[in-house]
Amino acid sequence: MNDMGLQSLHIAVDVFDTRTDPTHPEPFEQSYLDALSGEGIDLPAFLTGWRRAMDDDLYALASALHCQRDPIHVRGLLHRLSGAVGLVGGLGLMEALRRASVSPLDHDTGLIEALIDRARNLVKQLETTPVAHRDTQP
Repeated sequence: MNDMGLQSLHIAVDVFDTRTDPTHPEPFEQSYLDALSGEGIDLPAFLTGWRRAMDDDLYALASALHCQRDPIHVRGLLHRLSGAVGLVGGLGLMEALRRASVSPLDHDTGLIEALIDRARNLVKQLETTPVAHRDTQP
């Protein structure tokens, strides 16, 4: 198996693990959200905007996949989602999205669809997870 085949296999292993099941939560580091709050960020407002941007980008990515859009556009969306997921500490998903953004896109769209599902799962978790919020007002 060549290096590209191995890279695709590693992406597949990262994507198709137990976290693709909606009953399993997508891991994220609460400390990232705590750090944002500690810096004075209004966490509820931040998460509202973050979820909206994630929903928009996930919709755009799903549409691009089904319309067989320009691979550069798909790569850009994967990269953007990787950064957004990293903001909230979704490190495993961030890395899987990053790897997908730099790998050949001629592999099965099922891999990217699984990443979309994982990202949607994280968005849902951050809609329902009570987030520690420290009041930064005097």
